[in-house]
This record gives sequence, structure tokens and C-alpha cells, in this order.
Amino acid sequence: MRRTYYLNFLESLLLVALFSAVNVAFAQVEVDIAGDEGLRIPITILKFEGEGSDELMVSDIIRDDLNKTGLFSVSSGNDDWWLVSDVEPGSYPMWKERRVRNLVAAKVERRSDDLIEVSLRLFDVPNESQLLGRMISSDLKNIRQVAHRASDLIYEKLTGDKGIFRTRIAFVKRLEKKFSLFSADYDGHNSIELYSSQEPIMSPVWSPDGSSLAFVTFFNRQAAVFVLDLSGRSSGTDLRPKIIGPFEGSNSAPAWTKDGRSLAISIAKGGVSDIHLVSLTDLNVVRLTDSRSIDTEASFSPDGKSILFTSDRGGNPQIYRATSDGKSPKRVSFSGRYNASPRFSPDGTFFAFIHYDRGMFNVAVQDIESGLVQILSSGQLDQSPSVSPNGKVIVYASERNGHGILRFISRNGRAKAFFEIPDGDVREPSWGPFLDE
Repeated sequence: MRRTYYLNFLESLLLVALFSAVNVAFAQVEVDIAGDEGLRIPITILKFEGEGSDELMVSDIIRDDLNKTGLFSVSSGNDDWWLVSDVEPGSYPMWKERRVRNLVAAKVERRSDDLIEVSLRLFDVPNESQLLGRMISSDLKNIRQVAHRASDLIYEKLTGDKGIFRTRIAFVKRLEKKFSLFSADYDGHNSIELYSSQEPIMSPVWSPDGSSLAFVTFFNRQAAVFVLDLSGRSSGTDLRPKIIGPFEGSNSAPAWTKDGRSLAISIAKGGVSDIHLVSLTDLNVVRLTDSRSIDTEASFSPDGKSILFTSDRGGNPQIYRATSDGKSPKRVSFSGRYNASPRFSPDGTFFAFIHYDRGMFNVAVQDIESGLVQILSSGQLDQSPSVSPNGKVIVYASERNGHGILRFISRNGRAKAFFEIPDGDVREPSWGPFLDE
């Protein structure tokens, strides 16, 4: 019965959770910041010189970016405050009087019909010093990316961690009987349809360099793994996914190796599933697990030396860790009746997963060294966790008022947000890597 239950749950992930959405950006309906206001980094972001039209409101985008992290106490100041692109040494007493600590000011200029330039500055008011000065320029159509770049610079300067504001998230949606694979900015804007099908699309996962997406759809009535090369989008050619194999049985749950040259794929036959490593160069196949159980959902560690995977070899689905060649598997999850869908953090210090207990499927994180588990989400059917490339945020699929949404939660659980499309569902999120500078 336990195996039947697990198979039924896998089938529900693959076949029953049908996704629907429309081709628009997510509508943000909630940002909930928990915790002590005094623990957050105070920052004042003035309206920038040169702003005015909606398309040039760079400061608003930066405020929104930093506010979502839960790490900042963001202020825009009073309407009568200066609109400045610079702060002279003699003006620091005025900002101190207004109890400003970190001050962001900038000037936005159009250099031509298509080119925009932002002169960004960040000041430490108590210490009367400039922390950051940077010129950012781009095409006007990329104004949001310019703002996200500014947010990344500010975030890294004040926290020491890289910002994720220019990263992208892949997700699946369905409109009537059409399934589509999309990518979008982390905040849901600039969504792009990459591939569509009349068959369900599942389990998208980015390659380490962000140049490709692997995903699962159906081929000849069997689940199969495909790889979509995204480099063709920039050259204007049509994106056509390449099928990997397919290999006899149901092929699912792809996971990239560190070098991006191979995929771990779960191949199921006769009620048993094992994880295989498939070279994308010559399709050479190496079996990583070999048991009379369900082994699936591999995730490679950042150093490439080990893998996490889900298995019911102990009776209930639990998470196991093995060397990258599948040897010496050891169970690592012990809290709750059911644990699945492990995803290593980018630094390898923890993994996110789905934890089931008392009728609730929730997102949790477990520290690799101590084994300490923290339950982060509170939905009844939370699925598909994916960790941001800086390890600070987790995106996952959930539900609201009967339809699917994407939820975001910070690693410490203090900041939460969710995004939804008014007349449909979104599912299967996968967070992409950092962009090259």
C-alpha cells in the first residue's frame, strides 16, 4: 500500500496537476514581511532625478526589489526632500537630522530615443562616506533590467551576498488544452513563451550556465526528457527541443550534473524506478541506483561529489544521499512520514524539500551538517521547491482559492510573497542561475 500511495502521488504530480495561466506577468497580491523592524537594514531611496513617466520609475522598482527580501526597512523619504544625484559633504548633517542611515540617489537620463543611463550612488550617512558609485546604461526597452542591476549592486554592498534581481524563473502554465513552458524575470515581468504542446509539460530545470532547460513531456504516450537550447532565441531561430533517448520505460525528473554535460534521469519500468546518468554527448547511460524500489528526483551537490534523491526503499518515501556515482546511499531525512523532492542549496550547506505530516505537504529545509529541519510553508499541497542562486529564497508551487500560484519564502522564513495570474494556474517553478556580468 505504501508503494501504491507513492506511485499515486508521483502520478498526481505528472498527470493530475494540470496547469493554466495567461500570457501576462504575474500580479503580485501579497508581500508579508515578518520579524522585528529593528533587525532590518534601514535604507532611504529617493525619487531619482529625471524620473517622471512610468517607464522611467527606476526607484520604484528598486524599492520593490529590496522590500521583497525582508532584509530591508525601505523608505522613500518625504515629498519635499531633495531629488539628488549627488550628496555634497556639507549635506550629511541634514540627512543625519532626518535619521537617514543608507541613502540611495541617482540621475536618470535618456541619451537617445533608445538609450537610457542611470548614475547610481549609495551613501553611508552616519559615517559620511559613499559606498557605491556606478553608471548603468542599456536600451530603454531593458529599463527593468537596469533597475534590477542597481538593486543587485545595493544588495551586495549592504549584505555581502549577490542579489538575485536579474535572475529568471522557468514555469509551466496551461491555457485550455495548450501547455506552455515560460521563463520570466524573478518578479514575473518580461515573460517569454519558450515551448508549447498539447501534452503536459513538467519538471523544468535550468542547466548550470542557464543556456538550456531540460523538462519532461510525453512522446508516444510515455513520459520523456527533452532539452531546449535557449541560445537560439537570441539568434532569432525557432526553439526546438531535443529528445534525450527516449529510453525504455517512463523517463522523468531530470537533473543536471555540475558541468552541464550529463543529465540524471529516472527511468521507471515494471513498478520500479532507478536513476541513470545520461551523457548528452553520446547518450551513454550509467545506472546510479539499483534497488527494488522507487528511486527518483536526483539533485547534485554544487561540488558534484554527491547526490540527493527520493526513495521508498525503507517503506515510505524519504531522502537519501549517495556519492555522485550512486554508491554508499544513506538516509538523511527522519522527520515526518514522507519527505521528497530534495534540492541542494547553491553553497551545499542545506537542501530544500517537501515534507509531509498530518495531511500537509509543506516546504522545509534541512541543514546538511546538523540535520536540523525547519518547516517554512503552511499550505496543504505545496510542491516543487527551487532555491534561488544565492540560497536566500525558495520558490515553490502552491494553491490559493482553488488555483495554482507561485509562492516565495526567504531562507529564514521572515519574508513571504506570492504571485498569481488572475484567471489561471502556474506550476513547476525552477530558479535559473546568476547572469554573467
